[in-house]
Amino acid sequence: MNHRFLLRLVTNLAVFLLTLSCFGTVLWVIDEIVRWDILPDAWSLLVRALLVAGGIIAFVLVVMNVMLSLALLAEANASRADLPNYGISTRVKRRVKQSIVIAIVAIALLLGGLQITNHLRSQAAARETQLEFTQAQNDLDTALDQVLDLFSPSLLEAIETNTLSETGQLGNLSKLLSAVTTSFPHSPTATLVVPAAQAPFKYARINSSNIRSADNGAKLLLAPELYATFPTAKETEVIEQLFAGKLPTLKESLVGQVIKNTLPSSWGILKRNDKAIAILYLQSDTLPGLDPYSPSPYHHSGPQSLLSN
Repeated sequence: MNHRFLLRLVTNLAVFLLTLSCFGTVLWVIDEIVRWDILPDAWSLLVRALLVAGGIIAFVLVVMNVMLSLALLAEANASRADLPNYGISTRVKRRVKQSIVIAIVAIALLLGGLQITNHLRSQAAARETQLEFTQAQNDLDTALDQVLDLFSPSLLEAIETNTLSETGQLGNLSKLLSAVTTSFPHSPTATLVVPAAQAPFKYARINSSNIRSADNGAKLLLAPELYATFPTAKETEVIEQLFAGKLPTLKESLVGQVIKNTLPSSWGILKRNDKAIAILYLQSDTLPGLDPYSPSPYHHSGPQSLLSN
């Protein structure tokens, strides 16, 4: 085998492949990192597959280059020792070239096929998660309609007059909020948003974690989270619309302090004497494939109608 010929061939192939990889990397960075989206999805997958294949092949070629360099060094030492030289025929050279080309094409096709298969599998998983998301959303709308009816007239009066602790209804509210998680599908958490009782705060958020036992355990204490407003104008608008008895429609994702339409959730209002006194919000964090602390690719527009007791 002519190692000098192979070293020259491998070096030329490595330089050519690395040059193509540079152009491919530039395209990939512009398309994926800079987000110019200059390549169609199919071409983006192809470029990604070729970059992976090119990287592997370039690594193999570099290793071959080192091995051939060592072989030539060994041949040089053999020449000094007057060892016989072996020639290589044109037919063998042609077969080597064909074998290298076939190997490169086979590896590229294999990696491209695996990449496409992985993409199709990811799309199928995303569709399944989307269906589960929609089903969970429908289940929470149904659950919310039932939960709204669980608030007794005395509990509604205590919520409206901000006398939950004084009237002894705080324990009933705590039991109700805790029971929602264990009684309905997807283990939703329930949150109440009520007008704040003290200035300059405008809203108070209450869930089961805001209701605590006193040090002696004899009574319950309410420590709601208070808001003068909400960080995003959209969430503030949604809260104000609900208190005004209007149904807000969310066309975009909203990850707020209370309302998160990127997770299965539903919201409605509690009324007393035809007046909205509180917003009841249900949210589920248990859907597989969704992380409540990471950006979600899904969002919903909320209940189809304004739900109330």
